[in-house]
Parts: sequence; C-alpha cells; structure tokens
Amino acid sequence: MYFYTEFLTIKREKMKKIAMFMAASVLAVSCAGEKAEEVTTGEAQEVIEVAEATSYAVAEGSAIKWRGFKSFVNSEHVGLINIQDGSFAVKDGQVVGGSVTIDMNAIVNTDIEDEGKSGYLVGHLKSEDFFFVESFPTAQFEIVEVRAEADEATNSVVVGNLTMRGVTNSIEFPANIEVTETGVNFTAPTFGIDRTNWGVKFHDREDASIAESLKEDLIDHTIELNFVVTANA
Repeated sequence: MYFYTEFLTIKREKMKKIAMFMAASVLAVSCAGEKAEEVTTGEAQEVIEVAEATSYAVAEGSAIKWRGFKSFVNSEHVGLINIQDGSFAVKDGQVVGGSVTIDMNAIVNTDIEDEGKSGYLVGHLKSEDFFFVESFPTAQFEIVEVRAEADEATNSVVVGNLTMRGVTNSIEFPANIEVTETGVNFTAPTFGIDRTNWGVKFHDREDASIAESLKEDLIDHTIELNFVVTANA
C-alpha cells in the first residue's frame, strides 16, 4: 500500500511538471515576436491578360523574406528565397498583371551563424519533408487582380495565385506598389500563409513512421512571407 501511494505521488508530481512545462512553452510562444496574420486563401483564380500593357522585367536581387516557427518553444528561423525571373504588366501607370518565378533551390537561412547547422536546416527545407525541391525546383506567384485600396501602410490589395509543390491556391494581401517611368517597386508587408494548404507537411510520406509524423505538430503551420521586388522598364 505504501509503495502504491508513493507511486501515485510521484506520478502526480510528474504530471504537474509536464503541465507546468506546457504552460511555460505556450507563454514563451506568446512572448515571442508576434506572427503576422494569415492571409485569405482560396481556390486558384483565372488570370486574364490585359491587352496593350507594358512589360517591366523583374530585376536581379529581388527576393522573398521568410520566417518559420516551432510550436511550444520560443524558436524561429528566418531567411531569403531569390526570385529567378518575372515581369509586371503596366497600363496607364498601374500594375495590372504579372508573375514571378521563385527559385526554391536558392533558399537560404540568415539567422544561424554556424554554417553546418544552417546548411542542415536548408537541406531539410529542400527535402521531401518540406518543399521537395528535387521534384519542384520552382514556385510561382501570378497576379490576378490589383485593387487601389490605401491604408496607413499600403496603397493596394493584390490577389494572385501562389503555386508550391505543384499545388495552386489564391491569396490576397496588401502591398505598396510604385510605378515610375523607369520601373516598378513592389513590396508587401509581412503576411502569413498556412503551408499545409500547399502540401508542405513534415514527414508527410507513405513510409514515415508514426513518431516521424508526430513531429509535424512541433512545427507551426504558419510561414511568414515578405515580397521585395523591383522591375525595370
């Protein structure tokens, strides 16, 4: 009877410690840098080409900044993905269309100083566990519509189709778009997407073990993106 009572006491103490750990983990996440709001996502939309528009070629150095998070711990990683090529269609001084091709092989991490650890993370992101770059070396964003809707930080709302891992969904986000005689500056304040809508799931393989599949819950579904694109006339 004594040993059984002692066992229950130890078990209660362990459960209490687990509960305290979980509460602390949730608190740590809430105290970390707040995540950007996830944008509206829907089915792919038809892209209608605008006649008599001028094409502005995307300039070298254009990129997408990214940030990913771990669940239950105060941890995140950030980096860049280069834009391979693309163009904007401009008519009457307004962006009316365009697309960019995103080089998934060019994904880099910028927060881990140790080259070995940074390389391991990038290799994992490129693997079948995430972006599966071997089979899907590029992603694409194609503009469907640009609406002139100004607020304190932006002057437009952009609707477009984002394709990753062969899956296409429409997204809608605010942006700052500046058109001049010599080019286009296209920047979008940081916004979030749910990566699982594009089939980006950790260990989502037929041969994955149960333990491997459970690791998906340790990685937040939100990925933050920040477009910084310039184009020349």
